[in-house]
Amino acid sequence: MIKEPVPRSELLKTLLLWGGRLGNARLRELLGMKVTRVSQLMSEFQSEHPTWVEWDSVARSYRATPAAYRTKIDTCSSLGRYLSLVGISHAQSESTRHRMIWSAFPDISTPVPRVFAQISEAIELSKRIQINYRSISNPEPHRREISPHSIVRAGRRWHVRAFCSNRQEFRDFALGRIDSPKLLPLSAAKPADDDSAWNTQIQVRLIAHPKLNLAQQDMIRFEYFSGAAARVERCRAAMVSYFIQDVRAATDLSKHSPPEYQLAIENMEELRPWMFTT
Repeated sequence: MIKEPVPRSELLKTLLLWGGRLGNARLRELLGMKVTRVSQLMSEFQSEHPTWVEWDSVARSYRATPAAYRTKIDTCSSLGRYLSLVGISHAQSESTRHRMIWSAFPDISTPVPRVFAQISEAIELSKRIQINYRSISNPEPHRREISPHSIVRAGRRWHVRAFCSNRQEFRDFALGRIDSPKLLPLSAAKPADDDSAWNTQIQVRLIAHPKLNLAQQDMIRFEYFSGAAARVERCRAAMVSYFIQDVRAATDLSKHSPPEYQLAIENMEELRPWMFTT
């Protein structure tokens, strides 16, 4: 299914909130429009949200007001949209002075296009796919037959969630460890609806690590929780181990101590049944 294009007003809202201002020259560069069309869009936006912007005659642009930042947004998706608009550069590969948003290091886990495409097709058609796979427990390439239902980026790596005919259970497969994908004429062995770990939503309660001193705990709450005592996030049970690894939160306070761990999981007993076994 092709996604509907994001309305221009939403794009301007995104650029205003994350960039702090709307200027004709910058919008022409980002949206590929002429002066008159951009001026019209900014005028329409100012009419729709009169309290969100104020004219800066020196910079000749609209500047965001405090009222603009009182609006509720989906922070993650909004930031993603902003970065897709303005671009993000790798510090090692570009030296232009005009960039102000950088990625400190390159993405080393970008999947191989053919693997990504074949798995996407299998999902779209509800078919099985044959792959060669490598794992830590079995590092030599070996054949698997899987019925994929979702591709997901978890932490630094891309995975496919699929029913494995070899093991007769739903599992995660790292896309970077897949080779020689072959779409099979067989219908998926199990649908996504049968994947209980994928469909179960659980709450992860993050707190500042109790072994930090009080001032340090306050700093962590300021940084991650907007000053609250804790932050509760919902997560698919199948993905909870990846989430905890990605935020580097302590799961065992007797082993995981500051400064390596600054966050901790408060409700580990609830989550333990869904965690990877080691």
